[in-house]
Amino acid sequence: MKKCLAVIMAACLLLHAGGNGQSASSYVSAEGLHALSDIEDHWAKTSIEQAVQKGYVDGYEDGTFRPENNVKRNEFLKMVVTALGIEVNQPGPGDNWYTPYAGAAFHAGIHHWEDFTAGDWETPITRQEMARIAVRAADPDLKDETNDNRLVYEAAKRGLIQGFSGGELALDRSTTRAQSVTVIERILSVKQGMKLEADKYAVSNAEIAWHKTNIFTVMPEFFGKLLPGSSWNPDDLFVETPDGNYRGEMDALIAIDLSDPNDPNLSQLPDIQTLKWYNLGNGKGFPITDYKDSYLLYFKSHTVYNHDTSIYVGDSLRWTILGIEKPDFDAFQKGTLNSIASVIKNKPGDFPAFIIPKKGLVTNELIELNIHAPAIAPNPLYRKTILRAWVPAKID
Repeated sequence: MKKCLAVIMAACLLLHAGGNGQSASSYVSAEGLHALSDIEDHWAKTSIEQAVQKGYVDGYEDGTFRPENNVKRNEFLKMVVTALGIEVNQPGPGDNWYTPYAGAAFHAGIHHWEDFTAGDWETPITRQEMARIAVRAADPDLKDETNDNRLVYEAAKRGLIQGFSGGELALDRSTTRAQSVTVIERILSVKQGMKLEADKYAVSNAEIAWHKTNIFTVMPEFFGKLLPGSSWNPDDLFVETPDGNYRGEMDALIAIDLSDPNDPNLSQLPDIQTLKWYNLGNGKGFPITDYKDSYLLYFKSHTVYNHDTSIYVGDSLRWTILGIEKPDFDAFQKGTLNSIASVIKNKPGDFPAFIIPKKGLVTNELIELNIHAPAIAPNPLYRKTILRAWVPAKID
């Protein structure tokens, strides 16, 4: 009797898939949850069990879930639509089994027809494609968003997607069945008003990809409150001189937490043992490894063109940070890091970074970031302010 019931259940699942009889999964449903033989020690065991109990995914006829199998685009959309309870029309004559689910996802605003520009519906869905769908499903305000970098950032910030080692986003990597149900469970949690824990490294990496900086994620006490009228525009991070001879562009402004040995952006630096912070009182500088309760701001840029090297010297933009004072200049000169300081390898100006201690700072309640052309005196710098943020007068 049980065997007959199982056959009937399997047949119903195939019929429910519609069209050509294909199905995203088959056979082991909530009633047979105990039969899933390959998830006992799997990291996604809880999410898999929740997904099967809710009925938007099933196991296979041999009693396995196959959590590391790839998920196709049509399978993922079917699971999301089913999990969210989105109304699905009956398939029309000649429709594939997944056509009603794709249409339902489109009309609900969680899928755009231009989302899949290569391959077909049978192509394994990538993490990039999954992030698009997940964040639109979780936040109705993002249903019309098409900027992939923003969608990934929003997905990471909400905890919908996590990173691999060091916050690696691996957006081109295919999504597994275990990953897909885990993300769908997170969507459902967010829809219920829960706040998920975010992977700070993944958020940082996604912010750099979207904004060319991660200062808002890593250094919110410095850059979390922008002044009225100020905004960060990743499309305006360049200086083009009026004489038409120079254009330089900022590639990234990367904040690194020196107190965190696992900060993934430490890999952006040369051997940290070779870096020193510099003041005028000590020409050799002080090793930054002795001042780990600090942030390092690393500036990356390039010159697009330079038609007059007698005026514009070097192959990158220059940058400045204004607003951080030196409360005790004598102590600073003797090696107390109580203010912002330049970072060097061997001599001043040879490394584009500043070090900022986390505590003991005095400010004029404003931090201003500027970029400018590498002009030599007496030529103008053509400075551009790219950000203004409010900070407390003292940061302790």
